[in-house]
Amino acid sequence: MTRRAARTSVRESFERSYAAGLGTHVRQGGPGAVKARIGPLAATLRIGILPLARIHDRAVASLSLTPASAARQEAFFAAAVAQIEQANCGTPEALLAFARLAARLGRRTGELASARARLAEQTTRGRSLRAELDAHAREQDACLDRARVMEKRLRRLSHRLLSAQEDERLRISRDLHDAIGQELAGINVGLAALKQGAAADSRELGTAITLTQQLVERSMKTVHHYAWELRPTVLDDLGLVPALRSYVKAFTSRTGIPVRFGSSSKATQPDADRSLALFRVAQGALSNVERHARAKRARLSLKAVPGAVRLEVSDDGRSFDVHGMETAKKERHLGLLVMRERVEMVGGTFSIVSSAPRGTTVRADVPLPTAGAPE
Repeated sequence: MTRRAARTSVRESFERSYAAGLGTHVRQGGPGAVKARIGPLAATLRIGILPLARIHDRAVASLSLTPASAARQEAFFAAAVAQIEQANCGTPEALLAFARLAARLGRRTGELASARARLAEQTTRGRSLRAELDAHAREQDACLDRARVMEKRLRRLSHRLLSAQEDERLRISRDLHDAIGQELAGINVGLAALKQGAAADSRELGTAITLTQQLVERSMKTVHHYAWELRPTVLDDLGLVPALRSYVKAFTSRTGIPVRFGSSSKATQPDADRSLALFRVAQGALSNVERHARAKRARLSLKAVPGAVRLEVSDDGRSFDVHGMETAKKERHLGLLVMRERVEMVGGTFSIVSSAPRGTTVRADVPLPTAGAPE
């Protein structure tokens, strides 16, 4: 071992002895520095006052001493300095001067320990605030991601709705042209024949009149059907229950699928917006029964539940994957999304249960407005 390494080892051993003596003195009191002979050992190793102050500061930090023990820390350091000067000088004046210096250094050491404690506390608070800021930043990023996803979904739904609206307009236009246009053309031909054969046989005239009347009746039924599809007047005039009963009757007559309708006497009549939402759900659900379910029969019910009105449409037809249908991008599945949107727009909840062999049940719960609440 070299001489320099040996000095370093001896100094480290002295620092450990100093820290041990300081800790014992702070915990138990008494002449710790004198008993441990810190001063003479420091004088032997030629450790001056300033290096001893640095050693004292490191010992305080390593022992994690509190500012409450500053007086004992100062006393220990002062006793060590007095021992050093006694070993070096031996005069009372020098001892007194260095004792005063030791006292000032001890006070500074206590102040540094207090400042270190405050700095540690502020560092801990800073780390806590940084953690909170990071958590808020992550939460904000998650909210932004959800908002982007919702914006994308709304944009896609808006495009699909516009496309579906144009398709529906095209269908109505073609149906009006094919059905009512042809019937009106037939009426026109019949009227022309009546005009030409006014002086002919009365029996032929009666037959022509009958055919023309039949064309007029079919035209009226076609117009009535499209009026029902667009906006049933009975819903505004008589309310939800008569409108549903009339629609069920027309649906069964048109499709041949028997639908049993039931309405609870306790079911409160919803307002216009909620009634329209429930009617459209029934209309869309029965349309799916007609086009996709291959059902033999269906059931429509309207009943009261706590704080709401519940509409259910069930059938005994084929089941399907509800989640896959609602998230599919095909336009033919848009009706499910539209029904859900209608119900949620009036504050309700919408659900579909489909399983073999029970078929499918569409449920819409629409809350009733509370007394005094704004519509």
